[in-house]
Amino acid sequence: MKPSAVIHLVGVVAFGLLYVPFKTLTGGGAQMLALAIVYLLALRLLGQVLDRRIDRHRKP
Repeated sequence: MKPSAVIHLVGVVAFGLLYVPFKTLTGGGAQMLALAIVYLLALRLLGQVLDRRIDRHRKP
């Protein structure tokens, strides 16, 4: 399994577990939606960066 998949899976599970506190903190609505989108984009970016670094180290 690629590191990006692991990062995404762990991140989505963590978001699911912390959904209610985040929703309470942001008041729900548009702020919660924006937080979710930014969080998922950050997970994707982190996964891509890790994939590139690992691929760079594996190739001679």
